[in-house]
Amino acid sequence: MKRMLSLVLSLILAWSLTIPSLAAEDLDPPLWQQMGFSSREECITYVYGNEDAYEQAVQEALERQQWEDAMADDIAAFDPDAYWESDECQYSWFYDSKEEFMEEWFLETEEEFRDVMLEDWLDQQWDAYWQETLVDRTRAELGAPAGQTGVMLDGTYLSFPGSAAPEVVNGCTMVPCGPLLTAFGGTVSHTGSDVTCTLDGAVYRLRSGSDTITVTAADGTVSEIPLGVACYEKNGATYLALRPFAEAMGCDVMWDSTFQTAVLLRRDKVIAQLDEQFTLINQMFAAMEYDASKNYKTVARMDAKLTMLDSINGDKQYPMDADVEMLQSGGTVNLKLTMDLSALLEIPGALDGMDPLSAAAVKGQLRNVKMEMIYDAEGGTLYLKMPLLAQLTGGQLDEDSWIAFPAADLTQMPVGTSATMGAVLYQSMRQQVELMSSFGPYYFEGMITPAMLYREVFVSAEEAAAYLGDDCFEASGGYSVLHYDEEDYNAYLESEYGEGSAEYLSEFEQLEMELKVARSGAATFRVLMQTKDQGMYSPAMLLDISGSQSPTRVDLSMLMKLKNQFNLELTYTGNTTETDQKPNTAPPAGETVIDPYESYMVPEPAAA
Repeated sequence: MKRMLSLVLSLILAWSLTIPSLAAEDLDPPLWQQMGFSSREECITYVYGNEDAYEQAVQEALERQQWEDAMADDIAAFDPDAYWESDECQYSWFYDSKEEFMEEWFLETEEEFRDVMLEDWLDQQWDAYWQETLVDRTRAELGAPAGQTGVMLDGTYLSFPGSAAPEVVNGCTMVPCGPLLTAFGGTVSHTGSDVTCTLDGAVYRLRSGSDTITVTAADGTVSEIPLGVACYEKNGATYLALRPFAEAMGCDVMWDSTFQTAVLLRRDKVIAQLDEQFTLINQMFAAMEYDASKNYKTVARMDAKLTMLDSINGDKQYPMDADVEMLQSGGTVNLKLTMDLSALLEIPGALDGMDPLSAAAVKGQLRNVKMEMIYDAEGGTLYLKMPLLAQLTGGQLDEDSWIAFPAADLTQMPVGTSATMGAVLYQSMRQQVELMSSFGPYYFEGMITPAMLYREVFVSAEEAAAYLGDDCFEASGGYSVLHYDEEDYNAYLESEYGEGSAEYLSEFEQLEMELKVARSGAATFRVLMQTKDQGMYSPAMLLDISGSQSPTRVDLSMLMKLKNQFNLELTYTGNTTETDQKPNTAPPAGETVIDPYESYMVPEPAAA
């Protein structure tokens, strides 16, 4: 009965979502009055922040009211004493008796007791109903067709008229080809069981019973798209396997198990749309682009000096340095890092509890810390060798062993080639979605699934454009200059939290950031920020970073100060040149590679 009630209420809700004017209807008494405010405007100012958030709260309150109306019989039959004795009542967990609870809550009558118990029971029932119907409500909001497997292209659900709808057969999403081909911009014609589609100057031909699509390009070149599953006729439509066709059309394809939807995103098209707001930032990225067919070598040096502040015994300095050598070609990167960190052990207390022999061994290791890394984007594997790990693990690892980590997620990002702001936004959001999807079919409000990826990546782009978009730059002296300071930050706080809020919400004594991009794409930058002093638990911190970058050189300097505790100075310089040296895709033949997911070591085959 409860499931039937939920279904009926879900259908009512889905219908109401198609009529936005209903959302403007207010409650009786109005929501602002129920919350104890003197006006709607006052309630929006102090609670919701804007009209849209208030209207959403009104809509949710209306839904709750409709739901309670439908629960009238259950409410009338509610037994507060039986509920108190049940495991559902949270209050009975903390009180020894009903009488003790009533005394603590100043409840003088059984009617008052019933009201509190009823409110608690209704809240729990509403939460259960809200969760149970959440997927249906969200599907309706996204525009998904009711009762069908959905197909979404670039954020919009495709319409499949008549009785021919997408279906999942043996784990493969099969789709009527007519609406699908039309959605991609094709002109479709049928001759018996043959289907012909003209799209972007090419002609696509398929037929029922065939597991391939024949493509004749504008220049007469003929190729095939293997589908893996034969097309078939059903309800007057020719069905084809969705994923192989969509991938051949340049789409990223994901399955959204929550909303039973195949999600297609034309990656290049989406990224191009995102990049429209970031041409100046992308100008800087483009200047850093490397030719994927060539090899590049980067040699870098980093020097650091840590000063521990001591007003009684005198300040003490601890120098550190690192040398970096990197080879890269396309998606393959080799990194060698050598560091001297032995000065860290001179800090008082660093060797406490360590016997002299062990302390000498650790100090020797830190004087010459070495690390090697090999990353193969095509194979999706990252190899790491660090002799210090042998010391830290008590000899469980051999000094010359490599550890292999699967790094499939990194293969989606360009390595050694230019990125764009759109590509970074798209891929970072996609990885978030894939991570959330890995938790299984469980869905909660606010969770981002594949069906929401298109919408959310554009929301993310709008937020980024407010700080890094083309409109944030000004032309000055041959540069495009982006400037952000304390005044801008305070204006943001006051726009979000009201006039005067910056005075007590601002975290900074100083704030200034500037990025200057030349027409060549070379850039200089400066970040200066100083936080407010919050006492011993959060002392003032100053951070000053500046530098420049070009396709062949990167220079960076940093000063970090923590009040009355330490200063850290750091400089980095890196130079990149073309080279004949080619990076390895795996450790040399015969060396030991450890699989961290296995308990044994295996010899790594020779590098290809």
